[in-house]
Amino acid sequence: MLEIRNLHKAFGSLEVLKGIDVNLEKGKVLAIIGPSGSGKTTLLRCINLLEMPDQGTMKLSDRELNFQPGRKIASREVTELRKRTGMVFQSYNLFPHKNVMDNIMEGPVVVQKKDKAQAFKTAQGLLEKVGLGDRGHYYPHQLSGGQQQRVGIARAMAMEPDVLLFDEPTSALDPELVGEVLRVIKQLALEGRTMVIVTHEMKFAADVADHVILMDGGHIIEQGPPDQVINHPQSARAQQFMNRISGEDI
Repeated sequence: MLEIRNLHKAFGSLEVLKGIDVNLEKGKVLAIIGPSGSGKTTLLRCINLLEMPDQGTMKLSDRELNFQPGRKIASREVTELRKRTGMVFQSYNLFPHKNVMDNIMEGPVVVQKKDKAQAFKTAQGLLEKVGLGDRGHYYPHQLSGGQQQRVGIARAMAMEPDVLLFDEPTSALDPELVGEVLRVIKQLALEGRTMVIVTHEMKFAADVADHVILMDGGHIIEQGPPDQVINHPQSARAQQFMNRISGEDI
C-alpha cells in the first residue's frame, strides 16, 4: 500500500528527514510519535507532496515516484498521488465562506468532476458517520473545534482516498473536545481504513495503531507494535523520551 525508501528532506541547510523507511499495509494504522522538531509532520506532508522530498522513493498503491536532487516531479504525477491521499490538518483548514456541505463537496465536484447530486448524497452520509448529520447548512464559525475537525475528516474521506493522513488532529482542541474526534478516528480504524496519524496522544496511539514509529532528529529511532514502542522501548533514547512523558496526558 505505502512504501517509502531512503526519504530525505532538507530546508536550506537544515536536514529534517535523514533516510526514512516506512512500510504500511492496506487496512493498517501507523502512528508517528516523537518530540517536537523530530520530523513527524514533515514526513506526513511529504507523503502527499505538500513538501517535496529531496531524495528517495515512495510508492502508494500503484503509483511510484523517485526523488532525486535536481529532478522535478511532473505536476500530473503530483496530482495523481494526491488523489490517493486525504489530509486532515490540525487547524481544520475549512473554507470559512462555504457551509459544511459545500466544504465536503468541493473536492469531489471540482477536482474529481463528480455529479453534484451524487456528491451531495455522499457528503450527507459522511456527515452522519461523523455525527454531524444535521449540520450540513452550518458555517465553520458556527461549529465547535471538535465539530470542525470532524467535518475535516468527512471532507478527507469524500475523496475516497487510499490512505488518510492525520496531522496532530487533536492538538488545536480544548481537552473536552478531544474525545469526540478520537472516537471518530478509532471507528475508522475498526472499519479497516488505512491511516497514518501523527499524534501526541500516547494512549490513543497505543489503542488504535497497528504499528508505531518513534522519530527523533530526522531518524526513526524505534518502531514496532504499540506495546513494544510505547510501553517497552528498547533504545536508550526511546526510553528517555517515553520516561519523560510517562504519566503525562499528552
